[in-house]
Amino acid sequence: MRKIFIDAGHNYNGWNTGAVGNGMREQDITFEVAKGLSEILQRAGFETMLSRPTAQTNLGHDNNSSVNARWQMSNAWGADYFISLHVNAAGGTGAESFYWDVTAEQLSRTVLDTYCRKMGLRNRRNVPTNQWGVIRETHCPAILFELAFIDSPLTNPDVDILRNRRPEMAAALAAGIFEYFGVTLNDNDTNSNINAETRFNSIDELPEWAVPTIEKLVAHRLLRGNGQGLDLSMDMVRIFVILDRTLIFDE
Repeated sequence: MRKIFIDAGHNYNGWNTGAVGNGMREQDITFEVAKGLSEILQRAGFETMLSRPTAQTNLGHDNNSSVNARWQMSNAWGADYFISLHVNAAGGTGAESFYWDVTAEQLSRTVLDTYCRKMGLRNRRNVPTNQWGVIRETHCPAILFELAFIDSPLTNPDVDILRNRRPEMAAALAAGIFEYFGVTLNDNDTNSNINAETRFNSIDELPEWAVPTIEKLVAHRLLRGNGQGLDLSMDMVRIFVILDRTLIFDE
């Protein structure tokens, strides 16, 4: 079982807080996406650990100790891979990924390419750097991923994505990780980790057999979710598919 440490960048408040823009905070976005990514990976059989297990978690007692706590937790846990999530600032657009050790280059590139393709974002760059301790000090392949620009002009897609499509962001990151590992999920793989409380918040999380139906409902605006995602249970998905097979949605 692969162990992936997921770092939701920055602290909830106090020290080492993140960027702000367009009424949003970086630390809130990174936590929500990290949590969603962890849940998707766990359903696929990965073992995950979050640097911030709750949205209100603060690490360390100042900026340096907060950064150090993240890679120290990962190393102590024996992670096989490390992913630190952030959002960019300075008014640009697009996503970018950074790595230090060459062993992380392909993971960084694959996740970035897949994420940008699925989210419709500009693919800015995938480059090595030793600037950040969270990827420099880890004992495993590590990447630092910038999801989008929090202060991007509203004419760019970044703000809408960060504000309204966080479950899709998590799913797009997971898709990149699956592609890197060559993981293909079939119905049995997906359903074996699903229970009555599981909620599907994006199309990429759904079993393959349900995707055409849910895509149709979303396209026809018959299904809009709860504002944070699709919020579908497995029973709801099955009912929609059964109804779709009666052609009721084609009328």
